[in-house]
Amino acid sequence: MVAIRQLGFFKAFFVGTLSGFAFYGLILKWLTTYLGPLPWVLLSIVEALIFGVACGVMAVVWRWLLTLKLGRYQSFVIAFVLGAIYTAREYVADHFPFDGLPWARAGLSQVDSWIAKLVWAVDIAGLSWIIAFLSALAAIKFIKPLPAGSGLNLRFRSWLPTLTTWVIVLGIPALMVLPNEANAGTMKIAAVQGNANAGLFAINPPGSILDKHLNVARQLVKSGKAEGVDLMVWPENSSDLDPVTMLEPSMKITEFVDNELKAPLLFGNKTFRGKDFFNEVDFWVPQKGLVDWYDKKRPVPFGEYVPYRSFFMQLAPEMIGLIGWDMSPGTRDGIFEVPNKGKVGSLICFEVTIDYLAYDLVDSGAEAIMIQTNSSDFGRSEQGVQIAAVSRMRAIETGRTVVAISTVGVSGIYSPDGKVIDELETFKPAAMVSDVALRNDITPAVKYGRYVEGAAFDLAIAIFPIAVVGLAIQRRRKKKS
Repeated sequence: MVAIRQLGFFKAFFVGTLSGFAFYGLILKWLTTYLGPLPWVLLSIVEALIFGVACGVMAVVWRWLLTLKLGRYQSFVIAFVLGAIYTAREYVADHFPFDGLPWARAGLSQVDSWIAKLVWAVDIAGLSWIIAFLSALAAIKFIKPLPAGSGLNLRFRSWLPTLTTWVIVLGIPALMVLPNEANAGTMKIAAVQGNANAGLFAINPPGSILDKHLNVARQLVKSGKAEGVDLMVWPENSSDLDPVTMLEPSMKITEFVDNELKAPLLFGNKTFRGKDFFNEVDFWVPQKGLVDWYDKKRPVPFGEYVPYRSFFMQLAPEMIGLIGWDMSPGTRDGIFEVPNKGKVGSLICFEVTIDYLAYDLVDSGAEAIMIQTNSSDFGRSEQGVQIAAVSRMRAIETGRTVVAISTVGVSGIYSPDGKVIDELETFKPAAMVSDVALRNDITPAVKYGRYVEGAAFDLAIAIFPIAVVGLAIQRRRKKKS
């Protein structure tokens, strides 16, 4: 905010692009773990350009708003609009390129802070807007100091509105107590981390990944900790042999579910249906077998499918050739009815970052949310930690217990107020069991927060041309005078 003050569009665009590249380059460096530097650099550049355009727009609108006679409210109006433009930048990044990258949003940065509780009311995008608003408000005061000799009393009075706003906005969540009681009952859930190298391009003996999860699950059952469990959850890609179309894995899972677990199992699988290839989770019920499934609605570009394959094949044939078959987007809902207990929803890996998918689960009756992910592609990088942070924010936003289970971690169970109920050590076979709260209320974030980013984008789109025309008119008037 301070760096782009009083700049024109192109200078602010340059500053913003450099800032955006540093920002995304650091946050997304885990992409190099299995894809190498090219996708990381290209994605960081694209996101940096979006960042740069937003900074250019902010600079122009800021200069124009300074020319208006807004009186004592000028700082607040400017900060509000700058916050909207920053949030609009996140909206664009959420949708572009190739369905977007809803990653590294300002609201997500506060998962370990008490102001994360605001997400319950205003959504992740709303918290981004608030953070940008407060930052702009402080920046405006820092770059408009009072003249020397103004005295402490006058200086304090000039800062009082800004300080009061900060205290109010940061103080409200400090006093908030989010509801996390089990108003729809409880469900005993076991989550299994098999510590399997289940990466997209990993080479393993056929069936070894399934066996690793079966071994950990069996140990849990034998220990007695899974007694009375209502649902067991395994991560994405936890079965490397397809039990939907293959007899051997089907018999293994049926034997375990029917005779040992004696409860439903929700696990990750990849399967063909006709010509379509899906990343899915299957719901296996005792004595019934497969009764329901969810196909991933948002496959990851360049990880699970290749957009414009022929074009990119010419640029990087070796890398694109690794993705031999494009996964299809699913159309089924992610809701599973656990017998005699209630409904849970499922999101697969990166889908946890996509707002509307979480809203759809809650709208469809999910009383708890399972996030099944495979982070083994990214080694010991920050990716697993970031996914866990987003999972905690989803718990607050939706008011639902979130069970996030990964092949290698970070795996955890998070209460509806974002607190950590349990977490497993990464890169070790382990399991966790908990009686989780089921909830059926609708948070303000789910009801109204879904409109925040769109509103910010509309405001930014509307005000930028007005600012450009307004500044042009003022320059013309000055030239005439």
